[in-house]
Amino acid sequence: MTKTASDRAALNEPTYLRVKRAIIGDLIAHGFQPGDHLTIDMLTTRYNVSHMPIREALRQLEGEGILVSLAHKGFRIEALSKRYIRNMYDIRIGLEAMMARRAAERATPADFEDLREIHERYVESVRIGDNVSTLRINIEFHDRVHTIADNPEAVQLLDVRTRIVRTVAQSLDVYVPQDRTPIIEEHAGILAALRSGDVEACGRAVYNHLDRSRDRLIVRMVKAGLLDASQN
Repeated sequence: MTKTASDRAALNEPTYLRVKRAIIGDLIAHGFQPGDHLTIDMLTTRYNVSHMPIREALRQLEGEGILVSLAHKGFRIEALSKRYIRNMYDIRIGLEAMMARRAAERATPADFEDLREIHERYVESVRIGDNVSTLRINIEFHDRVHTIADNPEAVQLLDVRTRIVRTVAQSLDVYVPQDRTPIIEEHAGILAALRSGDVEACGRAVYNHLDRSRDRLIVRMVKAGLLDASQN
């Protein structure tokens, strides 16, 4: 089987990023709870990796507001909030809408055909109820737009700053098949704007898609007990 760009990225992903995703995954699965105390030794044993990637993962999570450093005592998990999710999506929307505009400027007919083929595979995976494939292909669609935009610095910033919300969204995606029909429609709008070369329409289509994705994610997180429904 030919590996996709997303598959290759996962294979080449640094250990500290895999650890970071694992910590968030444990938080989503309630293996960890807000207020829990984490130490490097504990996580080294849990994930069977050395201290160095654990330290880097913890440092990044602290910088993103998920952990609070306790002087010489490890870290405490903070509760996720609607404000945090909205702020992270503001970053994601800004960067991805910009890259969508650049993609509309740069896209060749071959680029469009690649994206159309990815979209068709997504539609088919939704039709047959293949949860694993729908998640992977959704990521592949966005990654392909980013590749066309040709701004690796923006991609790196996006990955570092919004990995948490993407990990949460991906982990909860399997439980909400009803959200996939609007995603099909939103991706089709992005494709149409890209094909026409309409820079502003392409940026707007991505903006609207991620704006709605944020709202869907918040609903999922409230239902999963990861966010307080009473928060604004």
